[in-house]
Amino acid sequence: MRTALHFDIKSELRDLRDMVVQQRAELSRTMTELRDTKTQVEVLKTENSVMGSRLMRSEGQLEALKTENAERPKVAFSTSLGKTGHQGPFNTATTVVYKNIFTNTGEHYNQATGIFTAPVRGVYYFSFTMGDFLQSTVMGLSLFKNEQLIIHSGEVGDHQQFRNASNAVILQLEVGDVVFMQLPANYRIYDDSNHRNTFIGILLFPV
Repeated sequence: MRTALHFDIKSELRDLRDMVVQQRAELSRTMTELRDTKTQVEVLKTENSVMGSRLMRSEGQLEALKTENAERPKVAFSTSLGKTGHQGPFNTATTVVYKNIFTNTGEHYNQATGIFTAPVRGVYYFSFTMGDFLQSTVMGLSLFKNEQLIIHSGEVGDHQQFRNASNAVILQLEVGDVVFMQLPANYRIYDDSNHRNTFIGILLFPV
């Protein structure tokens, strides 16, 4: 006849067996989770390495752009006549000397002669404005590249009013090419503190 003690031992053994099975199952889940975590860590390491490489490339490109920008010539000027009153008319065509300098980056516009000299081969933008009170007079200016007339703007009449005109052009210049404004013979312009007569140029890009 089995004793109560014998049944208690069998019961405890079953409990221990169940506990071991449960612990094995939990250990298996833990190992699976650990492997998943290791996989995620490896993925993150790979992604971090890729991001690091991209960052290094971006930093290299930024430094290259900084170097390129630093080496790119900076050329720009903006001027006006710088005096109040009429200029002209003269018997012969005359180079206009713009004395008031708003900006002259690179110092390639000559304030003494009114001539801009191209420091690099490139594409440049130029514009000019003019004004005068027309009383049977002729107002006008011509933009020259070297000895070549490029554009001319002007107006003639007896309007008894102050009139304005302007023009602009994009030119490709070689090193040493000059650009200047010319007041034709028998033409005149007028300026005052409103800076009605201006001459502007800027390097768009080297070529």
